[in-house]
Amino acid sequence: MPELPAPVAAVCATFLDVVPDGLLEGLYLRGGTGFGEWVEGQSDVDFVATLTRRPTPDDMSALRSAHEKVAAAHPDVHFDGPHVLASDLAADPRTIPGVPCILMRQFDEERAVHDGVVAWHELARHGVTVHGQSHESLNIWISDDELHAFTRGNLDTYWRGIAEELAAAPGDGEPEEASCYCVLGSARLHHLLVTGEMTTKSAAGRWGLTHYPERFHRVLREALRVREGIRDGDGSEYLDDRAARGRDTAELTAYVVREGVGSGT
Repeated sequence: MPELPAPVAAVCATFLDVVPDGLLEGLYLRGGTGFGEWVEGQSDVDFVATLTRRPTPDDMSALRSAHEKVAAAHPDVHFDGPHVLASDLAADPRTIPGVPCILMRQFDEERAVHDGVVAWHELARHGVTVHGQSHESLNIWISDDELHAFTRGNLDTYWRGIAEELAAAPGDGEPEEASCYCVLGSARLHHLLVTGEMTTKSAAGRWGLTHYPERFHRVLREALRVREGIRDGDGSEYLDDRAARGRDTAELTAYVVREGVGSGT
């Protein structure tokens, strides 16, 4: 297992310590951790846990309690993911039954894995094994065609909605965090459709500086500044013109949606 960032290792250690004995089979990380670009203060700890059995009511109560303890011990880090059987990983996640999931500290006993198509592919290709058998030995469903279709659909629904909201109210894209979220979040999906490779938000921003028209470079640099933890206007190219940051965020988001949805890559 590669060395984990200290906050990530601490969260995982707490979970392994408090999860009921005999219930957890494997614990795997994905997202920024899997790509080696976990950003303290920005990134969540995204996991997939495999269980030895479908949880009983007592198991559910114990899992909920375990996650409450993790949240109490690590209030600044979100520990998000589903709890599945290893056999569930062999199927398209949209076809498996609802499973216990935690997202943004909200524990649901029976929920669809909301980003399962992405999660399964990240786990298969960029996973990190914390506990249990190696993720490389698991039978994990992947399909490039389905991943691309899911990604394009995400751009055409969720991100198209964001783009339309920003077009109507570009001021919503003025705050640093909002601009960073929209610019890098949309670019990450477009990167997959263009290159065929999954990546992180930061890497997508750097890629955008080589791929997107120069008129978008300023807002890309701005998003990367915020992503790297440089906040409160320090080093901002929009220090005296927040409205321009909102307009540029809106224009780039709309551009990415048009390009991505129209892409046949």
